[in-house]
Amino acid sequence: MPPPTPVLWARAGVVVFTGFLAVALIAATGLRREVFAGVILVMQILTVVTYTQLRKPASPTITLVAGLVSAISADWLVFYSHPISLDRLVYIPAIALGIAVAGQFSRGPGREELTVSMGSTLFLSVVVSGFAGWIGLLGKPGGQQALWTGAIAVGAAVMAARACDLTLPKPRINRQVPRGAFGVVIGGMVGTAVAAYSAILLEGGPTPGTAAVGGLIIGLVGVLGDLAAGYTQAGRRIAGGGVALWPVRHGLGPLLAFGVAAPVSYLLGVYYLTQGG
Repeated sequence: MPPPTPVLWARAGVVVFTGFLAVALIAATGLRREVFAGVILVMQILTVVTYTQLRKPASPTITLVAGLVSAISADWLVFYSHPISLDRLVYIPAIALGIAVAGQFSRGPGREELTVSMGSTLFLSVVVSGFAGWIGLLGKPGGQQALWTGAIAVGAAVMAARACDLTLPKPRINRQVPRGAFGVVIGGMVGTAVAAYSAILLEGGPTPGTAAVGGLIIGLVGVLGDLAAGYTQAGRRIAGGGVALWPVRHGLGPLLAFGVAAPVSYLLGVYYLTQGG
C-alpha cells in the first residue's frame, strides 16, 4: 500500500530547513575559511547520521564510521591541497569500502549482508565527500560568486520543488514516494531563473546567461538528490524496515541535495561560471 502524503507542517518544515541550509552556506563564505570548513563538516555529520538512520543498514556503526572518516578526509584533503583540486577525493570511497568490508567480515554471521553494506557505504561516502567541493570552490579565484550562484540555485530549486508539493502533491513521481511530479520540473525552472537573476545582483560574478545554464544543471542535480531520500525511505518501507523518525525522513533530502550539488557546482564554477561562459 502506498504511503500517505506527509502532513502539511512537515512538508512546510522541509522548505524552511532547505532555506536555512542555503543561507548558512552563503553566510559562512564571509567568515574565515576554517569556519566555513567547519560549517561544511556539520552538514556532513548531519548527512551521515540521518542517512544511517534512514537507510538502516545491517551494521549502522560501520556505515557511520566510514561516513565520518570520508567526511573528515575529504575536507582535509581539499582544505590543505595546493593548488586546490578534487582529484584525490576519488580515493576516499575506496577507503570507505575497505572499512565496510573489514567491519562486515569481523561481524562473522552477517557476511551475507556484505553487498548491501558496501552499497550503502559507497553511496554515503560519495555524497559526504562531495560536500568538500564547496570548500574547494571558495578557494578558487572568483569562487565566492560562483559558490553563491550554486548555493542559491540548489536552495531555490529544492525549496520550489518542496513548496510545489504543498499544493500539488499529486501525481506522484512514484506510487511509493510521496513527492509530486510537478515539483521536479518546477524546481529546475526556478533554479534556472533565480541563478540568472542572482548574477545580475552579484558584482564580479558570472553573466546572467552563464548563470542560467549553471543554475539549471545545479538545480536539477539538487532536486534529484533530494528525491533520493524519498526512494531510500521507500526501499526501507518495502523491505519491512518500518518508517524512520520524521526529522530523519524530511531532513535527509535537502542535505543530500547540497551534497550532490557541491562537486557539480565546483566543476561548473571552475571551468564555466568564472570564465564568463
